[in-house]
Amino acid sequence: MGIRDPATAKIGEEILPFEIETVPEYFRKKAEVELLDTPDRRAQGLQEIKELVKNDEHTKNIEFDDEFLLQYLRVRKYNVARAFTQLKALVALKKKHPLIFTNFSYDKTVKTVFDKIISLLPWRCQDGCAIFLFELDNWIPDEFPVEEFKRAYLLYLLESLRNPMTQINGFKVIYDLKSNPLRHLKFCTPENLYLLYHGTQECIAARYKEVHLVNLSITFKAGWFIAKHFLTDKLKQRTIFHKTPETLLNYFPKAVLPKQYGGDLESYDMSSWLKKAMVPEKLAALGGRPRQTNES
Repeated sequence: MGIRDPATAKIGEEILPFEIETVPEYFRKKAEVELLDTPDRRAQGLQEIKELVKNDEHTKNIEFDDEFLLQYLRVRKYNVARAFTQLKALVALKKKHPLIFTNFSYDKTVKTVFDKIISLLPWRCQDGCAIFLFELDNWIPDEFPVEEFKRAYLLYLLESLRNPMTQINGFKVIYDLKSNPLRHLKFCTPENLYLLYHGTQECIAARYKEVHLVNLSITFKAGWFIAKHFLTDKLKQRTIFHKTPETLLNYFPKAVLPKQYGGDLESYDMSSWLKKAMVPEKLAALGGRPRQTNES
């Protein structure tokens, strides 16, 4: 098992916690090489994208934190025009689907943790990637409605991207698609699947390094038949199909994977992180907040 203390770990070789508070020098250099991320570019990029925000009719009345704007600049490698286009896509998503950006309840969302529906695993891969695990068979829509699922997924993504290490290194996602088709097939609609794709790939400023599909089911086959028509070639190339869950060990160290996939991880309860992510001031800023105007 790799060393877990960032102060002593061999950065880039051993695993680090998801909730790492600083960006080690190794990953700062990685960001500079891969994302063109330097102090000068950050300052210039922020100045330029703020000017675009101020002058665009769709964004001029929205206030974005610098840290949020940096997500878009980094994911688009400081191509400010592309970063702003993606930011506007999120604004449009929020306007079209306002309910998934509001009405958050920790008592409801934490069900994703306790029932192991959506899990942000507590350790990163050696390359710094955060790891998402979705266990479809644990999702019972009668107990956790599909709108709550969408709301929770959005929250996990946007809040986890507050961490610069996640902005720089991105995600690896594991979809465990074991499923009771009687529960799930009716939700495999083109609208739902496109929202999942469009929201995660074209609106939210995340880097998806690998997508792993395990326990392929009838529900998956129905969903894939629809989704493959709008997935990008790049995403398809980064999607790995597994005949058995144990082959995940070809891509992940044992220390970061739960036991049911051949790993060492016994507990992956991240409810404490979720509680911190759902404080009112963070939820109010999710995807931008209305700009305050000074009345004379």
